[in-house]
Amino acid sequence: MRSKRSGLERLRAESGYWRSAILITADELDLFAWMGKRARSRAAFAAHFGGDPQAWEIFLNALCAMGLLRKRGRKYANSGLAAHHLRTKAAAFLLRNYEARQVWGGLAAALRTGARPRTQRPFFSDPKKAYRLLRDLQIDARAIAPHLIAKLPLKRAETLLDIGGGLGGFAIAFCRRYPRLRATIVEHPSIAPLARRAIGAAKLGKRMRVIGVDFRRGRLPRGFDAVFLSNVLHSHSADENRSLLRKARNCLNPEGQLILRDVFMSRDRTAPEWAALFSVCLLLHTPRGRCYTLDEITGWLRQSGFSRIEGPSRSSPLSIDPDSVLIAKA
Repeated sequence: MRSKRSGLERLRAESGYWRSAILITADELDLFAWMGKRARSRAAFAAHFGGDPQAWEIFLNALCAMGLLRKRGRKYANSGLAAHHLRTKAAAFLLRNYEARQVWGGLAAALRTGARPRTQRPFFSDPKKAYRLLRDLQIDARAIAPHLIAKLPLKRAETLLDIGGGLGGFAIAFCRRYPRLRATIVEHPSIAPLARRAIGAAKLGKRMRVIGVDFRRGRLPRGFDAVFLSNVLHSHSADENRSLLRKARNCLNPEGQLILRDVFMSRDRTAPEWAALFSVCLLLHTPRGRCYTLDEITGWLRQSGFSRIEGPSRSSPLSIDPDSVLIAKA
């Protein structure tokens, strides 16, 4: 009876959605950032966001019960947890304003019909949402980069190509660590202007450039000591990945190396758990993406002309980072 009860409790916990819906809604409204360091009344929330003060009181009381707000008399303030992780926009794992609830609500229909998005969401479907997601991923990159750099053989590299580098978080960190390194980021034309803006803000415009091209179809520049490919393969089909890795091989100088960062699955594709769940997310957000096994990816690398493959090793020890790294040499 005890094990049965424990199993039921686990099922109840894993099927619950109240807490996540309340937290994601608060983040979507920018509630924690708007509150800042001030304590505010329920009337202040209604005046700023609209709606009924009594409904806001019910919602705010729930956030207090969850430990995200503190109640001071009739006013509400950010808790220490919210002030540290949510008020400053550092909660990248929430993927704010990413239509998660609406998209995941269509999972049953997607399974019944086999229909998948025609384009990758939100990167090519909504510029505003794409920027928000890229900004959140940039926050992750800043935290992961110091750990990742220690694993990478970039000391002698002078040129680096970052394929699908987003806002350039990793490439920026690499260039700051190695003053002689010059980096080129290849990104989709709709994202390239955002990457240029981020590089300008980092004051690295003289050592970094951005090329706006769809790397699945367009030509890639050549003559690089290293190619960095981070969290790209899982967004594309197996055929697209084979083609991309062949292109990456042709971008390298003799003795160059490909640094491939992604989540690698077991042969039966049931582990790690995060990758199995993320594959369902990719089912809903990409035309053909999923997470791939280590055997699949190393096989593609060998087919592309890489004979020496090192790894995988953990990208970083951080809980926000499920990825591992392979280093492939020509």
